[in-house]
Amino acid sequence: MATIYTSDSLRNIFQSSFNLTQWYSFSQHFFNASELKEKPERIIENTSDEGYYLGNINTTDSYRIGLFHYNIRQGSVANKRVGLRNLVKSFINPTWGEFDAALVVFDSGDHWRLSFICDINGEATSPKRYTFVLGDKGSHYNTPVARFIDLQQKGLSFTNIKEAFSVEALSKDFYNKLYNWYLWALSEDINVTFPNNPNTEKDDRENINVKLIRMITRLLFVWFIKQKGLVPDSIFNPKQLKSILVDFDETSHIDGNYYNAILQNLFFATLNCAIIDEEGNPRCFAASKSGRDTRNLYRYKEMFQQKEEEILTLFAHVPFLNGGLFECLDKPKDLYLNQEYDIFYDGFSRNATKSSNGNFKYRAFVPNILFFNDDEDQPGLINLLKQYNFTIEENSPTDAVISLDPELLGRVFENLLAAYNPETQESARKSTGSFYTPRPIVDYMVDEAIKSYLLGKRLDRISEEKLNALFKERTVSTDWTDSNKDAIANALKQVKILDPACGSGAFPMGCLLRIVDIIELLKGDTVDRYQLKLTIIENCVYGVDIQPIAMLICKLRFFISLICEQNDIDFSSPETNFGINTLPNLETKFVAANTLISANIRNYEDDWTNDEKLDSMKEKLLCIRNDHFLAKGRVAKKRSERQDNATRQQLLDYIVSHAQKPDLEKIAAHERLLQQLSDEWELYKDEVWVDKTHPVEQTLFGVVEHPDSLFREDINKKKRKELTVRIKATKAEIAKEQNKGEITGFEAAVKQITEWNPYDQNSVSSFFDPEWMFCLKEKFDIVIGNPPYISTKGVKEEDKVKYEKEFGFSDDTYNLFTFKGLALCKDGGTLTYITPKTFWTTQTKRNMRDLLLSNTIRYIFDTANPFEAAMVDTCITQTVKQPMVDEHIVNFYDGTADLSHPIVFTPIQQSMFINAQNSVIFKPTPLNLRIYELYGKKVKELYDKWWSKIETSKKISQNHKELEAYRASLKPGDIALLGCLTEGGQGLATANNGKYIAVRRSTKWAKNIIESRPKKLVEAIKKKKIKVEGLDAYANEKEFLASLSEKEIANLFDNLKEKYGRDIFGQGYIYKIIDDSELANVDELTKDEKENGIDTSKNFYVPYDKGDKDGNRWYLETPFAIAWSKENVQFLKTDPRARYQGYTFYFREGFRWSAINGTRSTNDLKFCYKSKSVNDVQGMSLCCATEAITSQYITAICNADFISKYTEGFVNSTVIFQINDCRQIPIIIPTNEELKEFENLFEEAKMIMLKWDESSMIKLKELKECLNKAVLQLYRLR
Repeated sequence: MATIYTSDSLRNIFQSSFNLTQWYSFSQHFFNASELKEKPERIIENTSDEGYYLGNINTTDSYRIGLFHYNIRQGSVANKRVGLRNLVKSFINPTWGEFDAALVVFDSGDHWRLSFICDINGEATSPKRYTFVLGDKGSHYNTPVARFIDLQQKGLSFTNIKEAFSVEALSKDFYNKLYNWYLWALSEDINVTFPNNPNTEKDDRENINVKLIRMITRLLFVWFIKQKGLVPDSIFNPKQLKSILVDFDETSHIDGNYYNAILQNLFFATLNCAIIDEEGNPRCFAASKSGRDTRNLYRYKEMFQQKEEEILTLFAHVPFLNGGLFECLDKPKDLYLNQEYDIFYDGFSRNATKSSNGNFKYRAFVPNILFFNDDEDQPGLINLLKQYNFTIEENSPTDAVISLDPELLGRVFENLLAAYNPETQESARKSTGSFYTPRPIVDYMVDEAIKSYLLGKRLDRISEEKLNALFKERTVSTDWTDSNKDAIANALKQVKILDPACGSGAFPMGCLLRIVDIIELLKGDTVDRYQLKLTIIENCVYGVDIQPIAMLICKLRFFISLICEQNDIDFSSPETNFGINTLPNLETKFVAANTLISANIRNYEDDWTNDEKLDSMKEKLLCIRNDHFLAKGRVAKKRSERQDNATRQQLLDYIVSHAQKPDLEKIAAHERLLQQLSDEWELYKDEVWVDKTHPVEQTLFGVVEHPDSLFREDINKKKRKELTVRIKATKAEIAKEQNKGEITGFEAAVKQITEWNPYDQNSVSSFFDPEWMFCLKEKFDIVIGNPPYISTKGVKEEDKVKYEKEFGFSDDTYNLFTFKGLALCKDGGTLTYITPKTFWTTQTKRNMRDLLLSNTIRYIFDTANPFEAAMVDTCITQTVKQPMVDEHIVNFYDGTADLSHPIVFTPIQQSMFINAQNSVIFKPTPLNLRIYELYGKKVKELYDKWWSKIETSKKISQNHKELEAYRASLKPGDIALLGCLTEGGQGLATANNGKYIAVRRSTKWAKNIIESRPKKLVEAIKKKKIKVEGLDAYANEKEFLASLSEKEIANLFDNLKEKYGRDIFGQGYIYKIIDDSELANVDELTKDEKENGIDTSKNFYVPYDKGDKDGNRWYLETPFAIAWSKENVQFLKTDPRARYQGYTFYFREGFRWSAINGTRSTNDLKFCYKSKSVNDVQGMSLCCATEAITSQYITAICNADFISKYTEGFVNSTVIFQINDCRQIPIIIPTNEELKEFENLFEEAKMIMLKWDESSMIKLKELKECLNKAVLQLYRLR
C-alpha cells in the first residue's frame, strides 16, 4: 500500500538537508519508482561534480523518467545552474535505456535543487529544466508542498508531474492575488492618500494607482534583495513589530504607522542613504533645525518604542543602494527654482497636520491592515509575499526556478498599471497599447538580433552556423582561437541596443543577460559578472517609454540583476557598505519620453559648430550626464544634478542673451506716433453728412452735367479711413520690433532640450533625442522591441498633428515606430520588432511594406497570438538597414500551430514580395508559390494599371468609359480584378430605422421582435414616466401589445418616438412586423417608383438588405423591408440626418459577403447572392457590370476555399474583409460552359438553403468539394 504524505511530512523533507536514504524511500513510496539501483551508478563526467543514476519511474501514461543525483562541489546550488545540454548528455547510457525526462537532485550540502528536466530526446528541441530550491529550515515551502499534495491526489502522469513543476501556474496565482490586493488598496474604503500639493485637499488621491504601483515595486525590490540577507526579517514580523512600534495594530484601518515608520524609513533614509556619507555623516534622524536636505534622514521617532540608537541599529545592516529608486520624490519649494509650493509625491514628512477632510496634509497614509490582514481570501501585502518563494536570478524559458523571479516586476507592470485606469474605469492598455512580451519571444528576438549584429561585424572565422551552435547549443567552435573569442566578446561590449518602447524592460534585460551569458561561455570562469553587467548597462543597452512608472520598474530589474552578482557581503565593514557596490544611476540609460517625436534640435545639426562657446557648453553637459552614471552618495549625486541644472541654465541664458533684442527707442517713437494718430482719429470718428450736388462727370460720351442732382456725403469718412490704415501699420511696426525678443528657430530648439530634466522621475519628455538623453552621438546597432499597438482611431488628434509633421502621415503607432526604428538604426544595423501582421497585406500599411522591402529583411516569423491580452495576430520581422541586393532571400517561419516548433519554409526571394500585387508579404506555402508563379506578374500589372481607377465607387464612375471599353475587350480565359467587373457603393442610412424598417413575419427575426417589444415598452415607460392609453386594462405590457394589430403597435411606437426622442427604445431598434403579402413585386416597379417611391394605395414595402451578421453562404432572403412610400423617399432624400447614397445600385441583384471573418485561418470567406433590394449602409455588396459574369458565378467561385486562401495570402490577412479587399480578387472570365457550370452549382446550393433539413449540411459539404475542384480547374491549379 502506497504511503500517504501529509503537508507536514513533505515540508519536513523539503526543509531538511538532502539525505540519499530518505530520497530513495521517497522515490519508492511517492513516485512508485519502477527501478531503484541498490547502489547508485556513477556517471563518468569530466568534472569535479559527482553524478549518479538512481533508477527510473514509469508514469501512468507510459512515459519513462530517469532518477539522478549530483553532488555539487563548488558553491551553493541555490545560486548555480549547470549547463543543460552537457547535463542531458550525461543521461545517455545504453544500459539505462532512453528517458523522456529526468528528475534530478543537485546537492551542495547547504541547499539542494529538485529539478524536472524534459524535452531531452534529440536535438530538435531544447531541454527545459524546472527547479525547486530546497533545504532551508526557515522556509515554509508552501508552493512545493501544495504541488506535491495535488500531484499525490491527481496521480503520477507525465502531465501532472510537469504541472507540479510549472512556473507559469505559480506566477499567475501570484498575479491574481496581487491584483485583488491592488483593487482593495485602490478602494475608497481603504482611503490610501498621498498629499501632492498640501495647499489643497482635492488631490490627495490623484494618480493613486501610480503611487500604489510605485510602493508595490519598491517593496517587491526589497523582498527580492531580502533573499541576499540584506534586509532584516524582524521588520516584516507583526509579533516583533509590537515591541518596535508604539501601539502597533496590524489590523488597523486608521493607523498607518507601519508604512510611515518602517517602510518609508527603510526606503528613503536607509536604502537611499550612505551608511557614512562623503562628509563623514552617519545615518541619523532629521533634527528640528538642519541645513541638510532631510529627505534621506530618519523621522517618525515618536512612532517607535526604542531610543534613536536602537532604531538606527534596527536598520544598521541594510546597505546603501543608490540608483535613485528609493529617492524621496517630495520637492520642497526652497530646494527647487521656480516652484511656488511644496510637493509631496511620497509624503515623507514629520508634519502630522491634518486637513479639514481628515487626511494628512503633508504625510502619506497607508493603513496597517493593507500589509498584515490575516485573511486567506484577502491577505495583506506582507502576508501575501510570505506565501511565495522569491529568487533574484531571472529565469529563462529553458531553465526556471519554481519561484517568483525579477521578471515578475515586468508582469506587475502589465497586470496592474495596464489593467486598470481609475479615471476611465477601463483598461489602460487601450490607450497605451502596451502588452507584456512573453519570455520565449523575447529570447528568440534577442538571440537573432545579436547574431545578426555579429555577422555584420564580419569577424574572422565567424559564420551563421557557428553562431547558431554558440547560441542554441552553447557550443564554442573548436577552431576559434582566444583571439577570435576576444573579438566576439569585445564586439558584444561595444554594441548599442535600443528598445524604443521598452515598457518594464523585457528586451533590454534579455539583451543584458544574453550578452553576459555568451561572453561567459567564451571566457569561462574568468568573467567578473558584476563588472561585466555594469559595463554593458553603461555602454550597450538603452530604453525609452512614455510611462514613467514603466521606467521605474525597468530600472528595478537592472538593479536586482546587479545585486544578485554581489556575494562577498561583510556586515562587519560598514565603511565599505558591507562589501556591496552601490548601484549606478540610470537616468540617462532609461528615459520617459515620446519616442516618436524628435527634438527640434535635429533640424539644426550644423548650427552648434558655428558657435564654439555654445558647442563647449553642450559637451560639458553631456560629460556631466556621463559622469552621473557612477555618482555615489547624496553629495555626489546632488553635485552632478546641480551642475546639470546650472549648465542647462547657462545654455538657455546664452541663447536668450544672443537673440536679437527689440529697439526700445524705436518702439517708443512708434508708440508716440500711434497716440497722435489715435487722438486725431477721435476728431473724425463721428459721421458728418452734408448735401452736395453731383460734380461734372467725364464719360466716354463726353461731359455730362447734373446741375439739379443732389446727394448726401459723410465728409469725415475719407480721413477716418486714412487714419485707420496708418494706425494699423504703426501697430504692426511695434509688434514686429517687440517680437525680436522671441526665441525662434535654432534658439527655440536649444531652449526645448535644455528644459528636459533627466532627474525628474515623474516627468515625461514630449520629444526623444539619443544624444541629449543618452549622450550618444552615434545611432544604434540594434533597435528591438514590441511597439505599442494603438489603432489610428485611438490616437489623440493633437498627436496626429505631431505625427503628420514628423513622418508625413499618421497611422497605427506600430507603423510609426517602424519608420522611427529604422531611422534610429545605423547603416547595417538591425530592426527587430514583434508587431501585428496586418501590415503584410492591408492598403494602409503599404508605406510600411515599401520601407521594409527597400531594406534587407532577414526573417519573418508568424507568431499567431502569443499574448494573453492582445486580440491580434502578430509576427516578428527582422530588417537590416541596407538596400536589398538582387537575389536576397528571406527566411520565413510559421509558428501558428506550434510556436516552439515552427514550420520552416524554403527561403523566399525578397523581390517576390515586391513583385506581388500591392507588394504584399505572403506566406511561402506551396499553394501561394504556385499562385505567384501563375498569377503574380499578371495580377500585379492589373493592380498597378487599374487600382487607382477602381479603389472607390466615385473613381469607378469617373472612369466608366475606360472601364466599359476594357470589359468589352475581355474574352474567356482572361483574368481581371473584380473591381473592374463590378459596381457598387455605400447604401442608405435612414437615421431612423424604427420609422422606416420592418421585419418580415416569415423570418426568425419576427419572433425576436415580438419577445423584445414588451420589454422595450416597459423600459421606456419607466424611463420617461409615460402614461399609455389602454394599458391599465391589461395585466402587463405583453398582453396589452398582443391585443393590438401590427398597424396599431407601429403607430404606438412611432408616436412615442416622435414625442420622446428617436432613441427611446434604443438606437436603431426595429419594432414593425409585416406579412410577405405586403411586399411590392420589385420586378413590376416602374423607374419612377424605384427612384421616387410608391403610392400608398399599393404595396409599398420593398426588400431592404442590411447585410448578414450571421455569415450565411450562398443564399438568404433578407428578413427586412423598407417602407418605400413617396413621402418616405422624399423625406430620406432631404433629411440632413439621413444619407441617401448609392441609389443608382438600388433594386439591382448582386452579391455580398461577411465583413468580419473570425475564422479566416480556416478559409471562411462567406459570399451570398443578393436579390433586388434597397441597400443599407451596413450591407456591403457589389453588382456585376458586364454580361461576361453573373452574380451567381461570383458567389459560387468566391465561396471556394481557393479564393479564401488567395485573399488571406495576397489581399488581406486580417479577419476584416472589406469592399476594397473584394475589388482586388482576380476573376477568370469564364466560357459559356464554365459560366453555366458555376451557375448550376449556385442554384443547387440555393435550393439546399431554401429547403433546409437535417441533411442539408452534408449536401452543402459535398457540393463544396465539387466547387473546390471546379475552381482549382478554372484557375489551372489542378
